[in-house]
Amino acid sequence: MDYSGICFVIMPFDVKDVTDDTGKTRKVDFNDIYKRIFAPAIGATPLPEGGFLVPRRTDQDFFTSDISSDMFEYLEYSRFALTDITSLNPNVLYELGVRHRARQAGTAIFRQVATKIPFDINQIKAFPYEYEPDEQAAKARELITRVLTESLRHNRLDSPVQKALRVQREEHADIEHYLHAAEKAIRLERWTDAINEYRTALKTDPGNNLLHQRLGLLLRDQGDWPGALQQFDEAIAAAPNYSEAHREKGIAENKLYYKQGKPDGVPDGIAALQRAIQLNPDDYDAHASLGGALKRAGRLDDALAEYETATKVSRGHSYPLLNAITLAAHKAGKLELDDEHHFMLRRAERSLRAQVASDPAFDPPWSFFDLAQTRLFEGDSKEFLDFAQQGTTQAKGAWQLNTFRSTLELLEKAHVELPGLGEGIQLLEKRAAFLPP
Repeated sequence: MDYSGICFVIMPFDVKDVTDDTGKTRKVDFNDIYKRIFAPAIGATPLPEGGFLVPRRTDQDFFTSDISSDMFEYLEYSRFALTDITSLNPNVLYELGVRHRARQAGTAIFRQVATKIPFDINQIKAFPYEYEPDEQAAKARELITRVLTESLRHNRLDSPVQKALRVQREEHADIEHYLHAAEKAIRLERWTDAINEYRTALKTDPGNNLLHQRLGLLLRDQGDWPGALQQFDEAIAAAPNYSEAHREKGIAENKLYYKQGKPDGVPDGIAALQRAIQLNPDDYDAHASLGGALKRAGRLDDALAEYETATKVSRGHSYPLLNAITLAAHKAGKLELDDEHHFMLRRAERSLRAQVASDPAFDPPWSFFDLAQTRLFEGDSKEFLDFAQQGTTQAKGAWQLNTFRSTLELLEKAHVELPGLGEGIQLLEKRAAFLPP
C-alpha cells in the first residue's frame, strides 16, 4: 500500500459515553462523526504534490490480515494521523502514543467542545470541534481541512516525544553519558555513584532545572534533606514556575523545620506547597503534602480540606483518603463512612495488598501502614495489628512509626472507638524504641 496519501484516523468506534467538563455524560455516535465530519474533511485536504488525502480507519478496511498489524502499519507509515481524544478511550490514547513515537510530524489532535481532559495530557494542543447542529458540523469540517492543509504545507515537528528526544540530543548531548551512568548506578543501588554522576553533569549544565530536581530527589531519598533543599532551590532558580520543585521544596522545608525544633525565622514549607498548588491545582501530591504540613501545625480543619481535595484529584489515593477519614472522625468524635468511602477503601486495599505482596514490597513501611489503617476502618482488628506489625519490621527509622502513631492518636484523643486501636498505638510506641531516630 502507498501510505504517502493516507490520513489514518485514530478515534473510538460505535456509540460511546462521553463526560463533559461539568460532569454530565452523553452518548456520542463516533461512526457518524467519522462519516459526516472526519472523512469528508480529510478528503477535501490537498496534498502539496497534488491530489488529496485519503481517510482510513481500520474497522472500515476489509483486510484478511490481523487488524492490529494493519493498525501498526497505518500508525508507522501514514502521511498524516488525525486523533479524536474526546472519550479518553484507552485504545485511542495508546495509538496516539505509538504515533508520536513513530513520526516527528503529521499528527493533529481534536476533541469535542466542553470535553473533560485530564491534567496529564491537557498540555497537548487539541483543536475543539462540534458536530451538531449541521452549521457547527460544517465549521468542524472546515477547521479540520484547514489544520491538515497547513500541517502538510509546513511539516512542523508536532510529536512531544520526538521534541523531547531532539532536545536531549541537541541541547544535552554533552551530559548524556553522565545521565546514563547515573541511571545505571541507581538500578544497581549505588547511590553515591549516582549522586556523583549527577553532580558532574551539573558542572557542565548548571542551569538544568530537571537535573537539579533529579539530584534533589535522590538526596532526599538518602536522607540528606539540606542537600535536597539546596537542589530544589536551584531548580526553582532555573525555572521559577516549576511546580514540582516548589512541592519538593515545601516537603523538605517542613521536614527540616521540625527536625530543627521549629526555630524562629525558618520556613515550615507551607508557603512553598501553596505556591506549588497555585502553579498546578491538580497536583494531588502537593495537596496531600500541604495537608500533612497543616496537620503538623495543628490546623486540622485546613488539613482536612487539603486531604479531601487530594482524594478527589487522585480519585481515591490511599494516603489522602485515609488522612481525610481520620481527621473527619477526629472532628466528629466518631467514624462515619458512607458507601463511597467503603468503595474507595476497598479499591485502595486491593492496590495496597499488591504492593505489600511484591518482592521486595513497594514503598515500605507506608504501604503496610496504609493497609493496616484500611483494615482498622473496616473493623478488622486482627489484620490491622498484623499489617501494622509488619510495617514496623520494614521501617528504617523511629520517625516513620511515630508518624503513623500520631495519626492513630488523633482518633484516640477524640474517643473514636475502634477495635485494636489502643493496641496498635502501643505496638508502634514499643517498636520505635528499637529504631534509630
